[in-house]
Amino acid sequence: MKFFITGSDTDVGKSFVTASLLRAFLEQGAKAVALKPVQTGCAEKSRIPKAKSRIPNENSRIPDENSRIPSQSLEPDFKEYIKAGQNADFKATCYTFAYPASPHFSAELEGKKIKARGILDFIEQNLAQITLIEGAGGILVPLNEKESFLDIAKELNAPVILVCKNCLGAINHALLNLEILHQNSIKLAALILNFHDENDAICLSNQQFLQKKFSCPIITLKNYKNNENYSNSAKDFRAFISKFLDKK
Repeated sequence: MKFFITGSDTDVGKSFVTASLLRAFLEQGAKAVALKPVQTGCAEKSRIPKAKSRIPNENSRIPDENSRIPSQSLEPDFKEYIKAGQNADFKATCYTFAYPASPHFSAELEGKKIKARGILDFIEQNLAQITLIEGAGGILVPLNEKESFLDIAKELNAPVILVCKNCLGAINHALLNLEILHQNSIKLAALILNFHDENDAICLSNQQFLQKKFSCPIITLKNYKNNENYSNSAKDFRAFISKFLDKK
């Protein structure tokens, strides 16, 4: 069983959700892996130069392969998967870039190009009983001039888990993504409202409104404390994952 995890925006908590889901599946005895096919920001901040131009040149280009460290130890999302229980030796990515930006731009700065076929082949080679595939940014984030994560989601034919930050604007962001998924005949497995606050009127209003618009499960996640290995947030996914474990 495959799931594609995408977000309504950047920094909405996709990695948090992916790691929490991974932990939930592992706790139930499933053979689960989390993949992040494209990871940007894989360098220490002190080693990331400012990109002064969209076109790579001597002033804007990231240091070459010999001067940067493309180590998984610097892949921020991979670290979260390890905390959730994934084997530290498992290769979770196929494209890594130093600069923290949209994948197509980060690749451009290093004189490289991302190909959807390469991502799909990587996923196929690492399938497990449960495979969680985390995108970078949102569903329409470009991989190159012609391809985006939408192409990956369509080719995978896997249900999507959409992560939204539950704040002002969440309704619009969620509905725009729902429309894109609907237009491309992609099934939505769940909507995650992250950073949920039961005492916030906007959060509660968003939840109530979206429950009327979405037929899939809507799961709210709060800011957890003492959640180093994701065991607390994993509890919020137990009911959701149970129906998929029955199919193993």
